[in-house]
Amino acid sequence: MEEMYNKWPRHLINAVPVAGYGKRLSIFTIALEGWRRGLDLKFYRLEDPENKFKVRYTLSDGINEYNFESSKGSKITSEADAICDDKYLTKKYLRQANVPVPDGEFFSEKSTDDEIIKYVKKLGFPLVLKPTDANGGRGVFSNITSMSSFKRALNIVRNKLEFNNVIVEKHVEGEEYRVIVVDDKVVGVLNRVPANVKGDGVSSIRELVNMKNKERRNNPHLRSRRIKIDDVSIAVLEKQGYDLESVPEKGKTVNLRFTSNLSTGGDSVDLTDEVPQELKQIAINATKAIPGLITSGIDIIVNSDKEEYMVIEANTKPGLGGHLFPVIGKPRNIPKAMIDLYFPKTKNKEVSNFHFNFDPIIEILKDKTTNEVKVTPCPTGKYYAREYIVSGDIQSVNYRAWIRNQAKKRSLYGFVRNLDDGKVKVVVASQNNEKLAEFKKLCYKGPEKAIVDDIVENEYNYSLPLIFEIIRPIRRMKNLDMKQLTREKNFYLRKFTEIENSRTWKATAVVRSINANIKNAMRRFKRK
Repeated sequence: MEEMYNKWPRHLINAVPVAGYGKRLSIFTIALEGWRRGLDLKFYRLEDPENKFKVRYTLSDGINEYNFESSKGSKITSEADAICDDKYLTKKYLRQANVPVPDGEFFSEKSTDDEIIKYVKKLGFPLVLKPTDANGGRGVFSNITSMSSFKRALNIVRNKLEFNNVIVEKHVEGEEYRVIVVDDKVVGVLNRVPANVKGDGVSSIRELVNMKNKERRNNPHLRSRRIKIDDVSIAVLEKQGYDLESVPEKGKTVNLRFTSNLSTGGDSVDLTDEVPQELKQIAINATKAIPGLITSGIDIIVNSDKEEYMVIEANTKPGLGGHLFPVIGKPRNIPKAMIDLYFPKTKNKEVSNFHFNFDPIIEILKDKTTNEVKVTPCPTGKYYAREYIVSGDIQSVNYRAWIRNQAKKRSLYGFVRNLDDGKVKVVVASQNNEKLAEFKKLCYKGPEKAIVDDIVENEYNYSLPLIFEIIRPIRRMKNLDMKQLTREKNFYLRKFTEIENSRTWKATAVVRSINANIKNAMRRFKRK
Protein backbone atom coordinates (compact mmCIF):
# COMPACT_ATOMS: atom_id res chain seq x y z
CA MET A 1 0.00 0.00 0.00
CA GLU A 2 2.82 2.43 0.80
CA GLU A 3 4.34 1.72 -2.61
CA MET A 4 1.00 2.69 -4.18
CA TYR A 5 0.95 5.99 -2.28
CA ASN A 6 4.48 6.81 -3.42
CA LYS A 7 4.02 5.81 -7.06
CA TRP A 8 0.55 6.82 -8.21
CA PRO A 9 -0.74 10.39 -8.78
CA ARG A 10 -1.27 11.88 -5.31
CA HIS A 11 -4.49 13.61 -6.36
CA LEU A 12 -6.03 10.24 -7.35
CA ILE A 13 -5.05 8.20 -4.27
CA ASN A 14 -8.33 6.91 -2.74
CA ALA A 15 -10.25 9.05 -5.25
CA VAL A 16 -11.37 6.42 -7.77
CA PRO A 17 -14.60 4.57 -6.85
CA VAL A 18 -15.30 1.10 -8.24
CA ALA A 19 -17.54 2.45 -11.02
CA GLY A 20 -14.56 4.46 -12.26
CA TYR A 21 -12.25 1.45 -12.55
CA GLY A 22 -11.17 -0.08 -15.85
CA LYS A 23 -12.71 1.35 -19.00
CA ARG A 24 -14.41 4.25 -17.19
CA LEU A 25 -11.16 5.69 -15.82
CA SER A 26 -10.96 8.19 -18.66
CA ILE A 27 -14.50 9.38 -17.99
CA PHE A 28 -14.07 9.72 -14.24
CA THR A 29 -10.63 11.33 -14.17
CA ILE A 30 -11.36 14.00 -16.81
CA ALA A 31 -14.71 14.81 -15.18
CA LEU A 32 -13.03 14.91 -11.76
CA GLU A 33 -10.31 17.30 -12.94
CA GLY A 34 -12.88 19.74 -14.36
CA TRP A 35 -15.18 19.47 -11.33
CA ARG A 36 -12.31 20.14 -8.94
CA ARG A 37 -11.60 23.39 -10.81
CA GLY A 38 -15.13 24.60 -10.16
CA LEU A 39 -16.69 23.60 -13.49
CA ASP A 40 -20.30 22.45 -13.59
CA LEU A 41 -20.45 18.69 -14.18
CA LYS A 42 -23.38 16.69 -15.49
CA PHE A 43 -23.60 13.00 -16.45
CA TYR A 44 -26.27 11.69 -18.78
CA ARG A 45 -27.36 8.42 -20.34
CA LEU A 46 -27.25 8.15 -24.11
CA GLU A 47 -30.25 6.52 -25.74
CA ASP A 48 -29.02 3.54 -27.72
CA PRO A 49 -31.08 1.53 -30.25
CA GLU A 50 -29.45 -1.71 -29.05
CA ASN A 51 -30.28 -0.81 -25.42
CA LYS A 52 -26.61 -0.75 -24.45
CA PHE A 53 -25.75 1.46 -21.49
CA LYS A 54 -23.69 4.47 -22.57
CA VAL A 55 -22.74 7.28 -20.23
CA ARG A 56 -21.67 10.73 -21.42
CA TYR A 57 -20.86 13.95 -19.54
CA THR A 58 -20.67 17.72 -19.96
CA LEU A 59 -18.41 20.32 -18.37
CA SER A 60 -19.28 24.02 -18.32
CA ASP A 61 -17.82 27.25 -16.95
CA GLY A 62 -21.12 29.08 -17.39
CA ILE A 63 -20.13 30.43 -20.79
CA ASN A 64 -18.70 27.46 -22.68
CA GLU A 65 -20.07 23.94 -22.41
CA TYR A 66 -18.45 20.85 -23.94
CA ASN A 67 -19.73 17.31 -24.27
CA PHE A 68 -17.40 14.39 -23.66
CA GLU A 69 -17.47 10.76 -24.70
CA SER A 70 -14.84 8.96 -22.64
CA SER A 71 -11.63 10.92 -23.44
CA LYS A 72 -13.03 12.63 -26.56
CA GLY A 73 -14.38 16.15 -26.21
CA SER A 74 -16.70 18.01 -28.58
CA LYS A 75 -13.87 20.20 -29.88
CA ILE A 76 -12.90 17.21 -32.02
CA THR A 77 -14.80 17.65 -35.27
CA SER A 78 -17.13 15.12 -36.85
CA GLU A 79 -14.76 15.06 -39.84
CA ALA A 80 -11.85 13.95 -37.60
CA ASP A 81 -14.13 11.34 -36.05
CA ALA A 82 -15.08 9.92 -39.46
CA ILE A 83 -11.47 9.80 -40.66
CA CYS A 84 -10.19 8.02 -37.55
CA ASP A 85 -13.05 5.52 -37.69
CA ASP A 86 -11.91 4.50 -41.16
CA LYS A 87 -8.40 3.04 -41.18
CA TYR A 88 -8.04 3.56 -44.93
CA LEU A 89 -8.97 7.25 -44.74
CA THR A 90 -6.61 7.65 -41.77
CA LYS A 91 -3.78 6.16 -43.80
CA LYS A 92 -4.61 8.37 -46.78
CA TYR A 93 -4.43 11.59 -44.74
CA LEU A 94 -1.24 10.50 -42.98
CA ARG A 95 0.49 9.62 -46.24
CA GLN A 96 -0.48 12.99 -47.77
CA ALA A 97 1.21 14.70 -44.79
CA ASN A 98 4.38 12.60 -45.27
CA VAL A 99 3.81 10.75 -42.01
CA PRO A 100 5.48 7.29 -42.25
CA VAL A 101 2.92 4.50 -42.71
CA PRO A 102 3.35 0.87 -43.86
CA ASP A 103 2.98 0.12 -47.58
CA GLY A 104 -0.43 -1.33 -48.37
CA GLU A 105 -3.72 -1.04 -50.19
CA PHE A 106 -7.44 -0.71 -49.48
CA PHE A 107 -9.99 -3.18 -50.88
CA SER A 108 -13.72 -2.42 -50.82
CA GLU A 109 -16.57 -4.89 -50.65
CA LYS A 110 -16.61 -4.84 -54.46
CA SER A 111 -13.08 -6.30 -54.57
CA THR A 112 -12.93 -10.06 -55.02
CA ASP A 113 -10.77 -12.36 -52.94
CA ASP A 114 -8.79 -13.18 -56.08
CA GLU A 115 -7.95 -9.49 -56.59
CA ILE A 116 -6.75 -9.24 -53.02
CA ILE A 117 -4.64 -12.40 -53.32
CA LYS A 118 -3.10 -11.07 -56.55
CA TYR A 119 -2.01 -7.94 -54.67
CA VAL A 120 -0.62 -10.02 -51.81
CA LYS A 121 1.64 -11.86 -54.24
CA LYS A 122 2.96 -8.50 -55.39
CA LEU A 123 3.38 -7.01 -51.88
CA GLY A 124 5.02 -10.08 -50.33
CA PHE A 125 5.15 -11.42 -46.78
CA PRO A 126 5.02 -10.83 -43.84
CA LEU A 127 1.89 -8.71 -43.89
CA VAL A 128 -1.15 -7.54 -41.92
CA LEU A 129 -4.83 -7.94 -42.76
CA LYS A 130 -7.35 -5.70 -40.99
CA PRO A 131 -10.90 -4.36 -41.45
CA THR A 132 -11.21 -0.64 -42.10
CA ASP A 133 -13.93 -0.04 -39.50
CA ALA A 134 -13.28 -2.41 -36.57
CA ASN A 135 -12.27 -1.37 -33.06
CA GLY A 136 -10.19 -2.90 -30.31
CA GLY A 137 -8.11 -5.08 -32.63
CA ARG A 138 -11.12 -7.16 -33.72
CA GLY A 139 -10.45 -8.92 -37.01
CA VAL A 140 -6.79 -7.81 -37.19
CA PHE A 141 -4.32 -10.49 -38.27
CA SER A 142 -0.64 -9.57 -37.90
CA ASN A 143 2.61 -11.09 -39.14
CA ILE A 144 1.02 -13.39 -41.74
CA THR A 145 3.88 -15.31 -43.36
CA SER A 146 2.28 -17.62 -45.91
CA MET A 147 -0.45 -17.61 -48.55
CA SER A 148 -2.39 -20.41 -46.86
CA SER A 149 -2.45 -18.44 -43.58
CA PHE A 150 -3.55 -15.32 -45.43
CA LYS A 151 -6.43 -17.12 -47.17
CA ARG A 152 -7.66 -18.48 -43.82
CA ALA A 153 -7.48 -15.00 -42.28
CA LEU A 154 -9.28 -13.44 -45.25
CA ASN A 155 -12.08 -15.99 -44.97
CA ILE A 156 -12.51 -15.23 -41.25
CA VAL A 157 -12.52 -11.45 -41.70
CA ARG A 158 -14.83 -11.31 -44.71
CA ASN A 159 -17.16 -14.27 -44.18
CA LYS A 160 -17.28 -15.03 -40.46
CA LEU A 161 -16.81 -11.51 -39.06
CA GLU A 162 -18.50 -9.90 -42.10
CA PHE A 163 -15.95 -7.09 -42.56
CA ASN A 164 -15.93 -6.67 -46.32
CA ASN A 165 -13.76 -3.54 -46.56
CA VAL A 166 -10.19 -4.47 -45.66
CA ILE A 167 -6.62 -3.19 -45.76
CA VAL A 168 -3.62 -5.33 -46.66
CA GLU A 169 -0.27 -3.86 -45.65
CA LYS A 170 3.31 -4.81 -44.87
CA HIS A 171 3.94 -6.12 -41.37
CA VAL A 172 6.47 -3.94 -39.57
CA GLU A 173 8.65 -5.57 -36.91
CA GLY A 174 8.89 -3.75 -33.60
CA GLU A 175 7.00 -2.74 -30.49
CA GLU A 176 3.71 -0.85 -30.45
CA TYR A 177 3.66 2.46 -28.54
CA ARG A 178 0.58 4.52 -27.73
CA VAL A 179 1.39 8.25 -27.86
CA ILE A 180 -1.10 10.78 -26.46
CA VAL A 181 -1.07 14.21 -28.09
CA VAL A 182 -2.96 17.17 -26.59
CA ASP A 183 -2.82 20.62 -28.20
CA ASP A 184 0.30 19.84 -30.28
CA LYS A 185 2.21 18.41 -27.30
CA VAL A 186 3.05 14.81 -26.42
CA VAL A 187 1.77 14.26 -22.87
CA GLY A 188 2.20 10.49 -22.58
CA VAL A 189 3.95 7.55 -24.25
CA LEU A 190 3.01 4.04 -23.21
CA ASN A 191 4.35 0.63 -24.14
CA ARG A 192 2.81 -2.69 -23.20
CA VAL A 193 4.80 -5.81 -22.37
CA PRO A 194 3.40 -9.36 -22.25
CA ALA A 195 2.22 -10.91 -18.98
CA ASN A 196 5.24 -11.94 -16.93
CA VAL A 197 6.55 -12.64 -13.44
CA LYS A 198 9.98 -12.03 -11.93
CA GLY A 199 11.57 -14.82 -9.92
CA ASP A 200 12.56 -14.34 -6.27
CA GLY A 201 14.44 -17.64 -5.98
CA VAL A 202 11.87 -19.01 -3.52
CA SER A 203 8.34 -18.85 -4.98
CA SER A 204 6.91 -21.05 -7.72
CA ILE A 205 5.53 -19.47 -10.90
CA ARG A 206 2.00 -20.22 -9.66
CA GLU A 207 2.74 -18.34 -6.42
CA LEU A 208 4.37 -15.46 -8.29
CA VAL A 209 1.29 -15.13 -10.52
CA ASN A 210 -0.99 -15.04 -7.48
CA MET A 211 1.18 -12.38 -5.81
CA LYS A 212 1.24 -10.21 -8.94
CA ASN A 213 -2.51 -10.57 -9.45
CA LYS A 214 -3.01 -9.39 -5.88
CA GLU A 215 -1.05 -6.23 -6.74
CA ARG A 216 -3.06 -5.74 -9.94
CA ARG A 217 -6.32 -5.86 -7.95
CA ASN A 218 -5.22 -2.64 -6.23
CA ASN A 219 -4.60 -0.87 -9.57
CA PRO A 220 -7.76 0.96 -10.78
CA HIS A 221 -6.75 0.31 -14.39
CA LEU A 222 -5.83 -3.37 -14.04
CA ARG A 223 -8.17 -4.71 -11.36
CA SER A 224 -10.13 -6.89 -13.80
CA ARG A 225 -7.14 -7.52 -16.09
CA ARG A 226 -5.39 -10.32 -14.27
CA ILE A 227 -2.70 -12.68 -15.49
CA LYS A 228 -4.57 -15.71 -16.80
CA ILE A 229 -3.35 -19.25 -16.35
CA ASP A 230 -4.79 -21.25 -19.22
CA ASP A 231 -3.69 -23.50 -22.08
CA VAL A 232 -1.89 -20.59 -23.77
CA SER A 233 0.13 -19.54 -20.72
CA ILE A 234 1.02 -23.14 -19.86
CA ALA A 235 2.21 -23.71 -23.44
CA VAL A 236 4.28 -20.50 -23.29
CA LEU A 237 5.89 -21.72 -20.06
CA GLU A 238 6.68 -25.11 -21.63
CA LYS A 239 8.51 -23.39 -24.51
CA GLN A 240 10.74 -21.72 -21.93
CA GLY A 241 11.34 -24.98 -20.04
CA TYR A 242 9.03 -24.18 -17.10
CA ASP A 243 5.78 -25.33 -15.57
CA LEU A 244 3.62 -23.72 -12.88
CA GLU A 245 5.57 -25.34 -10.04
CA SER A 246 8.98 -24.22 -11.33
CA VAL A 247 10.93 -21.80 -9.12
CA PRO A 248 12.74 -19.22 -11.31
CA GLU A 249 16.02 -17.83 -10.06
CA LYS A 250 16.00 -14.42 -8.41
CA GLY A 251 15.62 -11.60 -10.93
CA LYS A 252 14.71 -13.93 -13.82
CA THR A 253 11.76 -12.69 -15.90
CA VAL A 254 9.44 -15.45 -17.12
CA ASN A 255 6.78 -14.69 -19.76
CA LEU A 256 3.27 -16.14 -19.59
CA ARG A 257 2.17 -14.65 -22.90
CA PHE A 258 3.89 -13.59 -26.10
CA THR A 259 1.22 -10.96 -26.89
CA SER A 260 1.13 -7.71 -24.94
CA ASN A 261 -2.61 -7.33 -24.25
CA LEU A 262 -3.36 -5.77 -20.86
CA SER A 263 -6.57 -7.83 -20.72
CA THR A 264 -4.52 -11.04 -20.39
CA GLY A 265 -2.13 -9.67 -17.79
CA GLY A 266 0.23 -7.43 -19.77
CA ASP A 267 2.06 -4.57 -18.05
CA SER A 268 1.78 -0.90 -18.96
CA VAL A 269 5.16 0.86 -19.10
CA ASP A 270 5.51 4.65 -19.28
CA LEU A 271 8.27 5.78 -21.66
CA THR A 272 7.42 9.47 -22.06
CA ASP A 273 10.84 10.68 -20.92
CA GLU A 274 12.81 7.93 -22.69
CA VAL A 275 11.61 8.04 -26.31
CA PRO A 276 13.44 10.23 -28.87
CA GLN A 277 12.02 13.56 -29.99
CA GLU A 278 11.69 12.19 -33.53
CA LEU A 279 8.99 9.74 -32.40
CA LYS A 280 7.13 12.49 -30.54
CA GLN A 281 7.24 14.76 -33.59
CA ILE A 282 5.83 11.99 -35.79
CA ALA A 283 2.89 11.64 -33.39
CA ILE A 284 2.32 15.41 -33.44
CA ASN A 285 2.50 15.48 -37.25
CA ALA A 286 0.06 12.57 -37.47
CA THR A 287 -2.42 14.43 -35.28
CA LYS A 288 -2.09 17.62 -37.33
CA ALA A 289 -2.58 15.63 -40.54
CA ILE A 290 -6.21 14.89 -39.62
CA PRO A 291 -8.42 18.02 -39.77
CA GLY A 292 -10.13 18.81 -36.45
CA LEU A 293 -8.13 16.30 -34.39
CA ILE A 294 -6.84 18.33 -31.42
CA THR A 295 -6.36 15.41 -29.01
CA SER A 296 -5.36 11.92 -30.10
CA GLY A 297 -3.93 8.54 -29.31
CA ILE A 298 -1.43 7.67 -32.05
CA ASP A 299 -0.28 4.04 -32.34
CA ILE A 300 3.28 3.74 -33.63
CA ILE A 301 5.35 0.63 -34.36
CA VAL A 302 8.89 1.28 -33.18
CA ASN A 303 11.83 -0.70 -34.53
CA SER A 304 14.68 0.50 -32.30
CA ASP A 305 17.36 -1.47 -34.17
CA LYS A 306 16.54 0.21 -37.49
CA GLU A 307 15.48 3.51 -35.87
CA GLU A 308 12.26 3.12 -37.85
CA TYR A 309 8.80 4.44 -36.88
CA MET A 310 5.52 3.59 -38.61
CA VAL A 311 2.12 5.04 -37.66
CA ILE A 312 -0.56 2.37 -37.82
CA GLU A 313 -3.59 4.06 -36.25
CA ALA A 314 -5.04 7.33 -34.92
CA ASN A 315 -7.65 7.29 -32.15
CA THR A 316 -10.03 10.01 -30.98
CA LYS A 317 -10.72 8.25 -27.65
CA PRO A 318 -7.41 7.02 -26.25
CA GLY A 319 -7.68 5.18 -22.93
CA LEU A 320 -5.93 7.10 -20.15
CA GLY A 321 -5.82 4.41 -17.44
CA GLY A 322 -2.43 2.97 -18.36
CA HIS A 323 -0.88 6.45 -18.35
CA LEU A 324 -2.40 7.35 -14.97
CA PHE A 325 -1.64 4.03 -13.27
CA PRO A 326 1.32 2.41 -15.08
CA VAL A 327 2.85 -0.79 -13.74
CA ILE A 328 6.31 0.59 -14.52
CA GLY A 329 7.31 4.23 -14.85
CA LYS A 330 5.95 7.65 -13.99
CA PRO A 331 2.20 8.43 -14.06
CA ARG A 332 1.09 11.17 -16.46
CA ASN A 333 -1.69 13.62 -15.60
CA ILE A 334 -3.34 13.72 -19.01
CA PRO A 335 -6.76 14.85 -17.69
CA LYS A 336 -5.06 18.07 -16.53
CA ALA A 337 -3.72 18.73 -20.04
CA MET A 338 -7.18 18.13 -21.52
CA ILE A 339 -8.99 20.50 -19.15
CA ASP A 340 -6.24 23.08 -19.75
CA LEU A 341 -7.07 22.84 -23.45
CA TYR A 342 -10.86 23.05 -23.12
CA PHE A 343 -10.95 25.60 -20.28
CA PRO A 344 -7.67 27.57 -20.44
CA LYS A 345 -8.89 30.19 -17.94
CA THR A 346 -8.85 27.53 -15.19
CA LYS A 347 -5.16 26.63 -15.73
CA ASN A 348 -3.84 28.43 -12.66
CA LYS A 349 -6.88 27.87 -10.49
CA GLU A 350 -6.26 26.11 -7.16
CA VAL A 351 -7.54 22.55 -7.48
CA SER A 352 -9.65 21.06 -4.70
CA ASN A 353 -8.67 17.81 -2.97
CA PHE A 354 -12.21 16.37 -2.92
CA HIS A 355 -13.81 13.69 -5.08
CA PHE A 356 -17.41 12.70 -5.74
CA ASN A 357 -18.81 9.18 -5.61
CA PHE A 358 -19.25 7.88 -9.14
CA ASP A 359 -20.91 4.59 -8.10
CA PRO A 360 -24.45 5.87 -7.32
CA ILE A 361 -24.41 8.10 -10.42
CA ILE A 362 -23.80 5.09 -12.66
CA GLU A 363 -26.45 3.02 -10.84
CA ILE A 364 -29.10 5.74 -11.15
CA LEU A 365 -28.43 6.18 -14.87
CA LYS A 366 -28.35 2.42 -15.45
CA ASP A 367 -31.69 1.94 -13.68
CA LYS A 368 -33.18 4.71 -15.86
CA THR A 369 -34.37 6.46 -12.71
CA THR A 370 -33.33 9.66 -14.45
CA ASN A 371 -31.72 10.63 -17.73
CA GLU A 372 -29.12 12.95 -16.20
CA VAL A 373 -27.36 13.65 -12.93
CA LYS A 374 -25.83 16.99 -12.01
CA VAL A 375 -23.00 16.68 -9.51
CA THR A 376 -23.03 18.94 -6.43
CA PRO A 377 -20.45 21.74 -6.85
CA CYS A 378 -17.04 21.04 -5.40
CA PRO A 379 -16.34 22.65 -1.98
CA THR A 380 -14.15 25.74 -2.13
CA GLY A 381 -11.82 27.39 0.35
CA LYS A 382 -9.11 26.06 2.65
CA TYR A 383 -9.74 22.68 4.29
CA TYR A 384 -7.69 20.97 6.98
CA ALA A 385 -7.54 17.18 7.13
CA ARG A 386 -6.27 14.76 9.78
CA GLU A 387 -5.72 11.03 9.90
CA TYR A 388 -6.34 9.24 13.20
CA ILE A 389 -5.09 5.64 13.58
CA VAL A 390 -7.17 4.25 16.43
CA SER A 391 -6.13 1.15 18.38
CA GLY A 392 -7.85 -0.76 21.17
CA ASP A 393 -10.90 -2.99 21.57
CA ILE A 394 -12.85 -1.38 18.74
CA GLN A 395 -13.90 -4.27 16.49
CA SER A 396 -17.45 -5.67 16.52
CA VAL A 397 -18.67 -2.81 18.74
CA ASN A 398 -20.21 -0.63 16.00
CA TYR A 399 -17.26 1.78 16.17
CA ARG A 400 -17.17 2.74 12.47
CA ALA A 401 -20.92 3.39 12.22
CA TRP A 402 -20.79 5.48 15.39
CA ILE A 403 -17.89 7.56 14.01
CA ARG A 404 -19.73 8.13 10.75
CA ASN A 405 -22.87 9.33 12.54
CA GLN A 406 -20.86 11.75 14.69
CA ALA A 407 -19.11 13.16 11.60
CA LYS A 408 -22.39 13.62 9.72
CA LYS A 409 -23.92 15.51 12.65
CA ARG A 410 -21.02 17.96 12.45
CA SER A 411 -21.02 18.26 8.60
CA LEU A 412 -17.49 16.87 8.36
CA TYR A 413 -15.97 15.19 5.32
CA GLY A 414 -13.86 12.05 5.32
CA PHE A 415 -14.07 8.31 5.89
CA VAL A 416 -13.49 5.50 8.34
CA ARG A 417 -12.11 2.06 7.52
CA ASN A 418 -10.76 -1.08 9.18
CA LEU A 419 -7.06 -1.85 8.81
CA ASP A 420 -5.62 -5.35 8.46
CA ASP A 421 -4.00 -5.20 11.92
CA GLY A 422 -7.29 -4.62 13.73
CA LYS A 423 -6.86 -0.85 14.04
CA VAL A 424 -9.24 1.68 12.53
CA LYS A 425 -8.29 4.61 10.30
CA VAL A 426 -10.39 7.75 10.64
CA VAL A 427 -9.83 10.58 8.15
CA VAL A 428 -11.71 13.81 8.80
CA ALA A 429 -11.67 17.25 7.15
CA SER A 430 -13.06 20.65 8.06
CA GLN A 431 -12.43 24.34 7.43
CA ASN A 432 -12.14 24.71 11.20
CA ASN A 433 -9.11 23.21 12.99
CA GLU A 434 -10.92 23.34 16.34
CA LYS A 435 -13.61 20.99 15.00
CA LEU A 436 -10.90 18.45 14.19
CA ALA A 437 -9.49 18.61 17.72
CA GLU A 438 -13.00 18.11 19.15
CA PHE A 439 -13.57 15.16 16.82
CA LYS A 440 -10.36 13.51 17.99
CA LYS A 441 -11.80 13.51 21.53
CA LEU A 442 -14.90 11.79 20.17
CA CYS A 443 -12.67 9.14 18.55
CA TYR A 444 -11.21 8.44 22.00
CA LYS A 445 -14.72 8.14 23.45
CA GLY A 446 -16.37 5.90 20.86
CA PRO A 447 -19.62 3.95 21.38
CA GLU A 448 -20.51 2.39 24.73
CA LYS A 449 -18.65 -0.91 24.37
CA ALA A 450 -15.52 0.50 22.67
CA ILE A 451 -12.23 0.74 24.56
CA VAL A 452 -9.71 3.03 22.84
CA ASP A 453 -6.09 2.60 23.95
CA ASP A 454 -4.32 5.06 21.68
CA ILE A 455 -4.69 7.40 18.68
CA VAL A 456 -1.82 8.31 16.38
CA GLU A 457 -2.46 11.58 14.54
CA ASN A 458 -1.04 12.46 11.09
CA GLU A 459 -1.67 15.13 8.49
CA TYR A 460 -3.68 13.87 5.51
CA ASN A 461 -2.88 15.23 2.05
CA TYR A 462 -4.78 12.84 -0.19
CA SER A 463 -8.21 12.96 -1.81
CA LEU A 464 -11.37 13.21 0.32
CA PRO A 465 -14.94 12.12 -0.43
CA LEU A 466 -17.72 14.68 -0.67
CA ILE A 467 -19.46 12.93 2.26
CA PHE A 468 -18.33 10.99 5.34
CA GLU A 469 -18.41 7.30 4.52
CA ILE A 470 -17.47 3.86 5.73
CA ILE A 471 -15.01 2.31 3.29
CA ARG A 472 -15.41 -1.43 3.07
CA PRO A 473 -12.89 -3.74 1.37
CA ILE A 474 -13.60 -4.62 -2.24
CA ARG A 475 -14.89 -8.17 -2.38
CA ARG A 476 -12.48 -10.45 -4.16
CA MET A 477 -14.03 -12.91 -6.52
CA LYS A 478 -12.79 -16.29 -5.30
CA ASN A 479 -14.68 -18.04 -8.09
CA LEU A 480 -12.12 -16.63 -10.53
CA ASP A 481 -9.41 -18.60 -8.75
CA MET A 482 -11.57 -21.73 -8.98
CA LYS A 483 -12.07 -21.17 -12.70
CA GLN A 484 -8.32 -20.81 -13.09
CA LEU A 485 -7.67 -24.07 -11.22
CA THR A 486 -10.37 -25.83 -13.27
CA ARG A 487 -8.70 -24.70 -16.52
CA GLU A 488 -5.35 -26.00 -15.31
CA LYS A 489 -6.89 -29.30 -14.19
CA ASN A 490 -8.61 -29.81 -17.57
CA PHE A 491 -5.35 -29.00 -19.39
CA TYR A 492 -3.38 -31.63 -17.48
CA LEU A 493 -6.21 -34.18 -17.83
CA ARG A 494 -6.10 -33.72 -21.61
CA LYS A 495 -2.32 -34.11 -21.58
CA PHE A 496 -2.58 -37.26 -19.47
CA THR A 497 -5.26 -38.72 -21.76
CA GLU A 498 -3.07 -38.03 -24.80
CA ILE A 499 -0.13 -39.82 -23.17
CA GLU A 500 -2.33 -42.73 -21.99
CA ASN A 501 -3.65 -43.31 -25.50
CA SER A 502 -0.26 -43.03 -27.19
CA ARG A 503 1.48 -46.08 -28.67
CA THR A 504 4.61 -45.50 -26.57
CA TRP A 505 2.63 -45.56 -23.32
CA LYS A 506 0.86 -48.78 -24.27
CA ALA A 507 4.08 -50.43 -25.51
CA THR A 508 5.90 -49.71 -22.25
CA ALA A 509 3.09 -50.92 -19.96
CA VAL A 510 4.91 -54.20 -19.12
CA VAL A 511 8.15 -52.36 -18.28
CA ARG A 512 6.32 -49.92 -15.97
CA SER A 513 4.60 -52.82 -14.21
CA ILE A 514 7.93 -54.57 -13.57
CA ASN A 515 9.50 -51.33 -12.28
CA ALA A 516 6.55 -50.77 -9.95
CA ASN A 517 6.89 -54.31 -8.52
CA ILE A 518 10.63 -53.80 -7.93
CA LYS A 519 10.01 -50.49 -6.12
CA ASN A 520 7.36 -52.08 -3.90
CA ALA A 521 9.68 -54.99 -3.06
CA MET A 522 12.47 -52.53 -2.13
CA ARG A 523 10.11 -50.58 0.19
CA ARG A 524 9.08 -53.83 1.96
CA PHE A 525 12.74 -54.82 2.32
CA LYS A 526 13.65 -51.41 3.87
CA ARG A 527 10.77 -51.67 6.38
CA LYS A 528 12.12 -55.05 7.56
